[in-house]
Amino acid sequence: MLLGFALSYLALLALSLAMSRHHKTLLQGAPSIGRQRLLHSLALVCLVLGLLLSIEQSGGEIGAVTWLCLLMLAGLLLVAMLAWRARWVLPLAALLPAAGGLSLLV
Repeated sequence: MLLGFALSYLALLALSLAMSRHHKTLLQGAPSIGRQRLLHSLALVCLVLGLLLSIEQSGGEIGAVTWLCLLMLAGLLLVAMLAWRARWVLPLAALLPAAGGLSLLV
């Protein structure tokens, strides 16, 4: 479940970085058109992987609901981090997938 949350967080982070305002805040500069397309593609891949992971763990109906809940919680975390501690957004993007990968191994 932690890996699904991490994928949801990464997807929402990629979508927010595709926006000029957040890209300037976190990476100092507006994103190019190519980078925006890459970030949108990455977000789509992360969303689909998170959905598939949730469906595999909990079945079709419950997995989809679980994925939506994880997506909502990841969005709340990202919005809070962007508002209060923007410098923690990118390190958390590296920490969450690592923790999710470790949770699969344990």
